[in-house]
Amino acid sequence: MLRDGTVFEDEHLPREIVGRNSQMNEVTDALAPVEDGARAENCFLFGPSGAGKTTVARAAVRELRRAVHGVPTAYINCWKDYTRSGVLERAAKDLAGAAVPKNVAARELIDTLQNGIDAPSVIVLDEVDQLQDPGTLYDLHSVPGLAWICIANREVDLLARLDERVHSRVSVGYRVQFDRYTVDTTAEILDRRAAEGLEPGAVDRPTLDRIAELVDGDARQAITALRVAARKAEREGLSTIPPRLVDDAVLDAEAAVRQKTISKLNDHQRVLYECIEESGPLIQKELYEQYEQEHPDPITLRGLRKTHLPKLEHYNLIETERGGDGKTYRLASG
Repeated sequence: MLRDGTVFEDEHLPREIVGRNSQMNEVTDALAPVEDGARAENCFLFGPSGAGKTTVARAAVRELRRAVHGVPTAYINCWKDYTRSGVLERAAKDLAGAAVPKNVAARELIDTLQNGIDAPSVIVLDEVDQLQDPGTLYDLHSVPGLAWICIANREVDLLARLDERVHSRVSVGYRVQFDRYTVDTTAEILDRRAAEGLEPGAVDRPTLDRIAELVDGDARQAITALRVAARKAEREGLSTIPPRLVDDAVLDAEAAVRQKTISKLNDHQRVLYECIEESGPLIQKELYEQYEQEHPDPITLRGLRKTHLPKLEHYNLIETERGGDGKTYRLASG
């Protein structure tokens, strides 16, 4: 039944982007100056998980590379490379083609970028609100010709952490908002993935509609659920996906997406999650006390509230409730 499993992976970039024409137009407009040899406009993409932000960013860069052969581009997932040095090293390698030695100073990496980039360039910073030091954006802003596409859940989680001097320089740019997909659009996305990745006739539209109804506009979970349902049907020796498998497939997909998200948590987020998992529900004071005991290099409670706890909430890993003792944190019910 599964003809091409890669179609259902997060890294797959479809030929056509469904339901995001206005967002694609805004991002391609921001990148358009590169076609005339000028620096692109910086661009910020905000919205919930599974709303197509990364797909639109990658598709817009693909269009730019078709229009301008050889334009230097880079993609950095700041959940993986979240330190200042990590981002600058990747940028120097991918944009300037530099051989970067270990433990090189940030100033040297910036010089490498400034001296090594001689044409308009674009860098995609996915999960940019994960940056340990958001001032890294200022470093990149200082590189002539380099523009970015920054992807985050909420603007406040990124820009509120910047000091006033940095904020005034890096906050200018296109702001592109993504809402959750509608049921019809989610079903259309699934229909196209099925056409590419499954055998003809493997799933009917009502089954795709049912998956779309259950995932609340999260295309990533919907696509994962379709793959899970296809594998369940294969194990039963079926040539089509029966409707009875859909509900369990969606639950399994939610668990799979959750586990993948947990695997990407940075060390602060992982300790917070584990404290809540082991001892929750916890009021804020209790959570911070446990975090301080468990983390070898704890940051302030203010830092956790501004950066790491919101991220756990955005990805539906934890839930909060306000009461007489302040906020209480518990694992999300799913």
